[in-house]
Amino acid sequence: MKKGFRILKFKKDRQIFEVRDVTKSFDGRPILKKLSLKVYPGECVGILGPNGCGKTTLFSMCIGEQNVDSGKIYLNNKSIEQIPIHLRSSEGLGYLPQQRSVFDMSVYDNILGIAQISIKDSAKQKEMTEKLLDEFNLQHLRTLSASVLSGGEVKRLTMARVMINKPKVILLDEPYAALDPQVIQDIQKYIFKIQSMGVSIIITDHNIKNLFETTDRNYIIADGSIIAEGTSRDLLKNSKAISHYFGSDFTYK
Repeated sequence: MKKGFRILKFKKDRQIFEVRDVTKSFDGRPILKKLSLKVYPGECVGILGPNGCGKTTLFSMCIGEQNVDSGKIYLNNKSIEQIPIHLRSSEGLGYLPQQRSVFDMSVYDNILGIAQISIKDSAKQKEMTEKLLDEFNLQHLRTLSASVLSGGEVKRLTMARVMINKPKVILLDEPYAALDPQVIQDIQKYIFKIQSMGVSIIITDHNIKNLFETTDRNYIIADGSIIAEGTSRDLLKNSKAISHYFGSDFTYK
């Protein structure tokens, strides 16, 4: 597993995912204000900001739970903000929510059930299920009900399921919440594994240290707008990032 700051560089000739001038208001109160960001192929990008800054709203609009008031969302140069939520996964957008989103059935059937929706051939459904059980170290748990899995095991299961549709971009909502340090390191390893397959990843999490260990580049949102963008090292020296988010006493070790 890579530790410390991430310093990978990516070709920036064409973004794989873009949010462009997106706005959203609730009851006349602006939540997002012409927010824009870009993610490049194979890149891991962090979204940081204080509670209420608009991170949850941004993710909800990206996956289609909420509509944008104005602006565009592009996946692989295709506008997706008008595409229904249930069709965005087939366009190449994956999503792992913070809450436990598994079925009360065996680990094997949790994966197979999604494969049956996405893959027509029954033999290929089972082949994909076995492949993902291997890749995410779930074979020894295959007969267990997902309801008895630990937090880290659930994360691995949901990662396996989201890979069935061969996503181009995956949104991870608070992947490190309520996990102990050893499990977090394990989850980071699988995030890097997914990234090594060429998948772009967007993460929001309150654990700055673990987020910085995972991401290649980050955006900080405050009051509905992007106030800073760059690598972890860049942000720790950014005056706006310090005043709006980190605070003057924050140290990173």
